[in-house]
Amino acid sequence: MQDHTALGDSTARLGELERAFGVFNRLSNELQDAYRVLEQRVARLSSELEEARRAREAAASEALRTAERLRSLLATLPGGVVVVDDLGTIQEMNRVAADLLGGERSGQSWQRVVRDVLKPPSSADGDWLTRDGRRIALAASTLAAESVKIILLTDVTETRALQELAARNQRLSSIGKMAASLAHQIRTPLAGALLYLSQCRSRRDERDRAKLLEKGIERLRHLDLLVQDMLVFARGKGPGERVRVADLFRAVHDAAMAVKPPNAHLVIHGTDALVELDGNRTALTAALTNLVNNAFEASPDVVVTLHAAVRGDRVEFTVRDNGPGIAPSLQSKVFEPFFSTRPAGTGLGLAVVKTVAEAHGGSLALKSEHGSGTRIDIDLPRSAPADAPSPAAAAREVA
Repeated sequence: MQDHTALGDSTARLGELERAFGVFNRLSNELQDAYRVLEQRVARLSSELEEARRAREAAASEALRTAERLRSLLATLPGGVVVVDDLGTIQEMNRVAADLLGGERSGQSWQRVVRDVLKPPSSADGDWLTRDGRRIALAASTLAAESVKIILLTDVTETRALQELAARNQRLSSIGKMAASLAHQIRTPLAGALLYLSQCRSRRDERDRAKLLEKGIERLRHLDLLVQDMLVFARGKGPGERVRVADLFRAVHDAAMAVKPPNAHLVIHGTDALVELDGNRTALTAALTNLVNNAFEASPDVVVTLHAAVRGDRVEFTVRDNGPGIAPSLQSKVFEPFFSTRPAGTGLGLAVVKTVAEAHGGSLALKSEHGSGTRIDIDLPRSAPADAPSPAAAAREVA
């Protein structure tokens, strides 16, 4: 009985052991399967990581090559390039920029460098001046993604010199074409002066001699005016300086009073006396004086108004009269050299005005109705105010 019981217990334990082995085998197989899956995942991840590493290395290598190409390009550009961060500090600059700014300036404040090295624009073209007299054009472009500003510096010294030379050559060419007419214009008053003065020698009456002498002097004055106008026309602008509008008005008034007809009136008013222009004081005075004198000759009791108004970065001068006006058929000719509607006119007054205005970066406009007076506007660039924006802000933004 006991043996039978013991056999039953052994059989039961054997069954449990078999079941345990079965579970173990099943779990072992599952573990092996999981391990194989894990190995596959590890292999796949390793492959992906390797590909990612190679891609990063390739991208880094390409970035280095691109940076090197850009650095080489930056070094060989004919213009200066300055990279400024959002704090206004120079991060990088090429050789041309260093040359224009007097040396390597990386790590320095852009505003301080410009303030110390460049002179702000004082003319219509907006050029900055270096210490050694070179003319620099500035332009800026902001890279929003990197919060940096790219500032381009272009040396336009030779360009501006060529432009001025071309303008001067054009004027000289015009003078060459006018040579024959000029000779005739000079001969007429000169011959008259010689005639009057020669007659003085044969006149004994002092009053007759005085009259002839005065007529001779008048002819010589006419000749002098012709030569002065011709010189201004040829020079166009000449040496530049800062000229206050108030000083121009004062000079024009003094010159105009010497020739003003007794019944004519001159009214001068307009802009802030501190407004300044960049140009040649003599040429600008001659241009405005010619306009006023020309208006005086419109009629004996003419009223002439000289006015100036600031329009942004420009100053507009207006000379208006209430004379008979200019016939439409003549308006296109009045600014041509040696064209005059008056027998005693030199024909250079308005030609001088046009030349001076254009030489100063300005423009000229004529408005006249026959019988209703004449208005001439000269639009000229004003000087940069003393409290102009900082040099960095003044650089033009390029989209």
